[in-house]
Amino acid sequence: MGRILAIALGLFSWGSVAAWAHQIDQTTPPTQWNLYVEGDQAKLAYGAPNSDLVGVMLTCNRGDGAVVVSGDVSPDKPMLVLTSGERKLQLSGPAETDPFGGGLYMEARASTHDAALERFARTGDLALQRGFGRTEMRATAHAKGDIEKFFAHCEA
Repeated sequence: MGRILAIALGLFSWGSVAAWAHQIDQTTPPTQWNLYVEGDQAKLAYGAPNSDLVGVMLTCNRGDGAVVVSGDVSPDKPMLVLTSGERKLQLSGPAETDPFGGGLYMEARASTHDAALERFARTGDLALQRGFGRTEMRATAHAKGDIEKFFAHCEA
């Protein structure tokens, strides 16, 4: 029973990322970085706080030294490109159909020591490029502290 619930919640959360990611852009107020910590797992999501509007999500387990990046992708080019300053992280992998919204999403693992992620952890500046557009995701002063906490959690 517990395993079924965990699978269902996992499908819901990934499906939710895919279903909502196409709704996020710079005109959807107030998009920002939001930190959620549940036990050993931390999630850093860009979207409207306390809502289902999520553009991209980074997830890690305490001390893992890696993050899983997930978000919507276009069918012709299933990749996510994260840019911070001149640093670029290109992630690709198999795209899966969102069971809730019907779009495509992907997830890929990256080291917290990747140059783009290290710069993001320091500055709070990150851009997401997908096949259907680019989104600038600059952190507020408060969110910069949450971003630092997220990466500290991933490294602890």
